[in-house]
Amino acid sequence: MSTSKSLKPPKRDVPKSPLVSPVDISNAAISLLSISLVLFIYERALVPLYGSGPTTYLLDKFVGATVVLAVINPWKVSTTRKWLYLAVALALAPNATYWVAVWTSRMKDAVVGPAITHASVIAPLVFLLTTAAVDAQEALVTSTTICKTSPHVRTACRVVAAAICFVVGQTLSQRLWANLSFLNNISESQVFLGLACLFWCIWISRLSFPVRLRERQIRGSFSANQLKSIFIIASIAFWGYTYQKLAAPVLPHPLREAYTHPAHPIQIHSSVQSTTGVVVVGEALPPPDYDRQDDEAMHSVRYLRASHSILGGVWTGSKVHVLDDEPPQRDSFGTPLGDSIYSTFVLQEAARLVNSTKRAKDGLWENALIIGLGTGTSATAFSRHGISNTVVEIDPAVYDAARTFFGLPDPGPEKVFLEDARSWVSQKRASVRAGNNETLYDIVVHDCFSGGGVPEHIFTMEFWEDLKSVMHSEGVLAVNFAGILKSDATKMVLLTLEKSFAQCRAFHDLFAEMTDAQYDVDFVNVVFFCTPSKAPLTFRRSRRSDWLGSPLRRHVLNSLATREVKLDLIRDPSDDEGNSKYILTDDHNPLGRFQDEQSLHHWRLMRQVLPDIHWETY
Repeated sequence: MSTSKSLKPPKRDVPKSPLVSPVDISNAAISLLSISLVLFIYERALVPLYGSGPTTYLLDKFVGATVVLAVINPWKVSTTRKWLYLAVALALAPNATYWVAVWTSRMKDAVVGPAITHASVIAPLVFLLTTAAVDAQEALVTSTTICKTSPHVRTACRVVAAAICFVVGQTLSQRLWANLSFLNNISESQVFLGLACLFWCIWISRLSFPVRLRERQIRGSFSANQLKSIFIIASIAFWGYTYQKLAAPVLPHPLREAYTHPAHPIQIHSSVQSTTGVVVVGEALPPPDYDRQDDEAMHSVRYLRASHSILGGVWTGSKVHVLDDEPPQRDSFGTPLGDSIYSTFVLQEAARLVNSTKRAKDGLWENALIIGLGTGTSATAFSRHGISNTVVEIDPAVYDAARTFFGLPDPGPEKVFLEDARSWVSQKRASVRAGNNETLYDIVVHDCFSGGGVPEHIFTMEFWEDLKSVMHSEGVLAVNFAGILKSDATKMVLLTLEKSFAQCRAFHDLFAEMTDAQYDVDFVNVVFFCTPSKAPLTFRRSRRSDWLGSPLRRHVLNSLATREVKLDLIRDPSDDEGNSKYILTDDHNPLGRFQDEQSLHHWRLMRQVLPDIHWETY
């Protein structure tokens, strides 16, 4: 009998996959969130100096190229040291963003200037953050896969990690941070320096102390963790102490009291970070040596600014002029206000001069709808003519500025809606269809141009159809649009209006008559007047009562006949097939894309309207 037992193969130890490190998870999460927040806050910081169009024109390309560089970067740096580099870079970011943008914007080049700024400021930040995020994600993957043994798979892992950084960073910056209203009360400097402090503290927490320090713990000294805690607390105090020196030299938002520039005749009455960007009420004061002789100089003007676009303005001080001893308009503090600095807002008031329908001939202008308020020039005039205004304005700061600093009368209860016009009009149409008794408007002023472009979703067939449901059948629509007249963008707006309304005419705001050559090159404010009525659209001559004591109104309304835009130079009315591709709908709306190039031109024009120092003070 055999005493030997059947032999069993020995058990082999199966290597356990290492657990995913919480440190790697936190590194990846912090880096990804920081990339998105830095992209959002950098763009927000640049828009007041460059506007939205020039800022974003090359931004995605620079970010994408920097992400690629982070992937192929052959130099390896320890994770601990990366946090230190990030802390230093973010500490420099507030002043770097402001001053590089200021210096490059004075070059008056809307493409090269932002490109230099992107390369100098955002590219290093994205490079460091992406490197940290890619390394952290790579560490997560290589701890459980073959990436650590296969160079090709390792490279693929880095590429995928970089792609995640780019997509997540862009998505969160546009869809998360941009929709958090509490960030309007937090400055760009606070975000940059807050992240710098965070990374500095992370760097301290990851430091390895020398052996001798660890040995001292046995003898009763501070432990390494206690020392780190002390250093972190001291660092937070240090960042708080140095904040004013590291922050960008911009005004607090909101501005608590009026600011007068110490070296230039500029006063800022209000500055608020709001829905459409930084909304500023500024004033060019008379120079100290002003002797009332040189009235060609740019002074005594109050303006409303949203980011890098002037929404309107009025003359003040010695440049307030009136007709027939009419009392001037006044702001909420009693300061006299003169004419608008832009004649296009007065041109919108020509809607009252329409006389082609029975309602118009009888002067039955009872209700006006104002979509996009600006300084409220036309709304104020309508109110003075006894017309009840309903205001739809997306930015509360714009409405507050118009009421406080530009003399807009209170429209009354249930007359102000601070929301997007598309949703408001859609709700009103639904209410009308449900049989509810809604106000029908005799005049609608649609003025939403800002920053070189318009919100394209309120220029489509669907929007105009909704709008007609709240207009009187003999009502008049005035649509302000700015751009080069012989351009695809202008053609789209015109042809869509003509398809939606029975009659349309257009007038420009230039002080001289417009030549055919100017249609190809000049950036012009034009007001389209349209009506659902089939009666040919005609205008009466202006009367003294229309002028409201304003020399500008007298000039603009008296010269209306010489301001008409030749629509046949913009579109061919006989080419129905060719025109159809220019009709804007919710499903086919390339208006924003066609405005991108014009936004660069608009930025250069704005730099001619005000001196650089006005754009740099906000």
